[in-house]
Order: sequence, then C-alpha cells, then structure tokens
Amino acid sequence: MQFRGFAALVMAGALAACSMGKDVPVAEQATKQFHAMLNAGQSEAIYKATAPGMKAATSQGDFVKLLDAVHRKLGAFQSGETQGWNDAWNNGRHLITLNYHAKYARGEANETFVYHITDHKAALYGYNVNSNALIEN
Repeated sequence: MQFRGFAALVMAGALAACSMGKDVPVAEQATKQFHAMLNAGQSEAIYKATAPGMKAATSQGDFVKLLDAVHRKLGAFQSGETQGWNDAWNNGRHLITLNYHAKYARGEANETFVYHITDHKAALYGYNVNSNALIEN
C-alpha cells in the first residue's frame, strides 16, 4: 500500500516537471516586445504594462529614467538571445527569469528579465541591465 502511494507521488512529480519551461516562449516573446517598445521610446508604456509587484518595487519615474538611460547610452536594440532561464513558483507567483545577452548599437549588455506569468501571459516583474557602455562617457 505504501509503495502505491509513493509511486503515485513520483508520477505526479514527473508530470509536473514536464510542464516546467512551457511558458519560457511566452517570456521570450515579452522580451522581444520590451525591446521593440524600448527602441520606439515607449518607456512609460513599458512601465504601465508591468506586473503589480514591479510597480510596488519602483516608481514610474525611476523606471522610466532607467529605460531612457539604457536607450540613450546603448542606442537601438539590434539582437539578443536567451542565455539561460529559470521557471519557478515563489510565494504563489509563477515567475520566469530570463538571462539575456543583448547587442545594442553602442554596446552589449547582459539583461535579466523576471516575468510574472498568469494564464500564459507575461508581465514584467523585474529588470536588471549590466553594460560597460552605460558607465562610459
């Protein structure tokens, strides 16, 4: 009897593991949209579309200043690719983190995007950018 319960638990865990990462393409598409909006100078619209957790962590003014500085210093986004990802549940939130390497007109950057996934839709929950081009000039 105990073996059956253990086997059922193992099977449930295996099925749950199969769904890990299924929303990564949703997050990658959201990253493409982020960069298109950044190129278009739509920093305020990016902020307005963020998850409530992002809005609680930073003000619109501060976030817009950051994005405007990234756009001004790095120039237009040209290309990029996901270097790695993490799909996790944290305090009842489904979060996908993308580690992203981006090429901009005036330099390269390593970006980290954290998306809150709800009903297979991604809302930006966190953003970090690291680039030497941001501190030069």
